Amino acid sequence: MAEGVEFRRRVVLGGFGQEVSVRGDDSGNPLLLVLHGGPGLAEMPLFAAYNSELERHFLVAHWDQRGAGRSYDAGIPAESMTLRQFVADAVELIELLTGEFGQKKVYLVAHSWGTLLGAMIAGEYPEKVHAYVGAGQLVSGRRAARTAYEFALRKATEQQHDEAVSALQEMQQSAADGGPTFANAVVHRAWVQYFGGTVNGSHEALFARIEPALLREYFGTLRDIAQEFSFRHLMPETFETDLLQTNRRFEIPVHLVVGRYDQVTPAEQAVEYFEAIEAPSKQLHWFENSAHFMPFEEAKKFNTLLTTIALENQE
Repeated sequence: MAEGVEFRRRVVLGGFGQEVSVRGDDSGNPLLLVLHGGPGLAEMPLFAAYNSELERHFLVAHWDQRGAGRSYDAGIPAESMTLRQFVADAVELIELLTGEFGQKKVYLVAHSWGTLLGAMIAGEYPEKVHAYVGAGQLVSGRRAARTAYEFALRKATEQQHDEAVSALQEMQQSAADGGPTFANAVVHRAWVQYFGGTVNGSHEALFARIEPALLREYFGTLRDIAQEFSFRHLMPETFETDLLQTNRRFEIPVHLVVGRYDQVTPAEQAVEYFEAIEAPSKQLHWFENSAHFMPFEEAKKFNTLLTTIALENQE
């Protein structure tokens, strides 16, 4: 009889305690590490609600990155909130997990902001990763923000939504005067969401399936505090990062999952990146009924895709 795995644990990564959970039906199944988005938006409850099927085929590891979810701590040193530190944390976690479960590598799945980390890890540490799956691949923080803004302003203008036009223009002027702020990002994201660029359907319905206690814990007041903290420290560097310039060569299979209606990490930019990637194999997967939350908007398709990738990459 297969022995299942289920635990949540505080582990020290980069000198700082961080929350990790692992669940799976069989301790011998391959490891799958999920890199959540944000920055500062831990997504374990969404995956638990929509993607528990993966636990039949993988040991699914969720990591609340420093500054997010149960790993949030106002005392985190500001100087540790860098992309390179997050990559180092992830590599340390991969080594911990593979050592504990007697495996050599993990399948690496990243969503949204986490895809910046995912592409860096997959490109720089191929010996630790079977295959990389980037869902809502972020290529350039600055370009993504600009394209999303243009989308929301265009929709607002077309629909003669004066409130949205005014709010977006004021936000843009504020950003031009003082640089990106979390307050501006909240306005920006709210209107992108309103015009369908975040979820192709009801945002509220998507989150309604989360277990109530986890919904309160992960997406209540803590979410806003963690995101503001993470945004303040990480977004300037995120805005300056462009994977087209820094991370195009891979030694492992690469899969990009693209939502047809995604305007948070705009679909056309993910396609541009895919075309520039050099890898032993690469595949682009369109999710025709999704915007930015494709792992949850089309969960059955996403779960099947990951299982298929694992079967194709058995060693």
